[in-house]
Amino acid sequence: MINRRNLILAGLGFSSFPSLVSAKKISKSAHIVIVGAGWGGLSFAKTMRYLDKNCKITIIEKNKQFISCPISNWVIGQVKGMEDITFSFENLGKFYDIGLLNDEVKFINYSKKTLHLKDNVINFDKLVLSPGIEFNYNSIEGLSNAYDGNKVLSAWKAGNETSVFSNNIKKLGDGENIIISIPLSPYRCPPGPYERASLIADHIKSKKLRSKVIVLDANQKIISKGNLFEKAWHKYYKDIIYYYPDSKVISINAETKTVFTDFDSYKYDIANIIPQQKCSSLLETSELVEKNKKWAKVNPYNFSSIYTDNVYIIGDSTDRSSVGAVPKSGYIAYSMGKVAAFSVYYSLLEKDSPSPSMINTCYSLVSKNKGISVTSIYEYSKERNKIVSVKNASGLSPNSSALIADNAWDWAQAIWSDMLS
Repeated sequence: MINRRNLILAGLGFSSFPSLVSAKKISKSAHIVIVGAGWGGLSFAKTMRYLDKNCKITIIEKNKQFISCPISNWVIGQVKGMEDITFSFENLGKFYDIGLLNDEVKFINYSKKTLHLKDNVINFDKLVLSPGIEFNYNSIEGLSNAYDGNKVLSAWKAGNETSVFSNNIKKLGDGENIIISIPLSPYRCPPGPYERASLIADHIKSKKLRSKVIVLDANQKIISKGNLFEKAWHKYYKDIIYYYPDSKVISINAETKTVFTDFDSYKYDIANIIPQQKCSSLLETSELVEKNKKWAKVNPYNFSSIYTDNVYIIGDSTDRSSVGAVPKSGYIAYSMGKVAAFSVYYSLLEKDSPSPSMINTCYSLVSKNKGISVTSIYEYSKERNKIVSVKNASGLSPNSSALIADNAWDWAQAIWSDMLS
């Protein structure tokens, strides 16, 4: 029977849903632990439970609620509210026998298969790490001192700052200017800063404010959906959005409310400074990252760590040089979760897992009611030992439209339902 849930399970993770190995069952004593209840961790947990009803599954997550990073720009841009992107974890235990510990992992001893929490140590047979990103505040001089989570903030992890930034935009005064800085790629959600600029500009336009959105991009050009964003900005926000490529922010002075690049300085009323990013420090302290590297290398076939077959790393913390040229997006993390679940399932059955494929569909709003999109399909290349784009299987929307904006909301709701309902 084909329904939405089976379609998601079939289409994300593998090009065709493989026949499951039913001759053997995973022992009830097998303990699979997931660190991080984001798009990757939740996707893994639900898929793993779908594959096997016996094994013990535990998620460790320091936050008490799920707040979605994808769609959080819509909250900042006054399209949705925090309640629209915030969900409870209660259904995981209630309906799927997935345990959730509201705790934080301090250290991983992967040789002994132990996780060290604040006041506890737990054992695992297989460990899946989906810890997301961390910021390098030292990449911009003065940022650590200027950063206050209010008028100088990143809002690049959905949560309290999303709410604060949204309120700032809602109360934006006439003539107050906003600076959005974009770090060098790779960073989480490549089109995210450009969507954010668009939605803030749309709000400024709707309120007839004499305010500006100044976008300081460290990259040489818009790195995702560039032509579509440029077309929308020219059409709708010609006197609102001021885009400066090759403009890496090198310092900030909160006292004078000034941001500096190599070439110029800019005054702000609100500074949305998105710093350079790296993998979670948990991976570094646990020696799962090469020294002086920013991201964790994995086996691109199954996302197991290069240091041990019993630890899998998925989502934004992974290194593109080992995985392949996939973006750091929520949908990719979601797809990785499904691939890793099949890999763990077959590994515990001492079988070879099927060759993975993944989908990435990325929606961005350019106004409150118009969106743009790009879709790519990826597969594992044995020859290159990487995840690669399938030839002639990518698509970019020709223009912005209301239909795409509607599709974006339906897409998000379908995935939230798959992960949390």
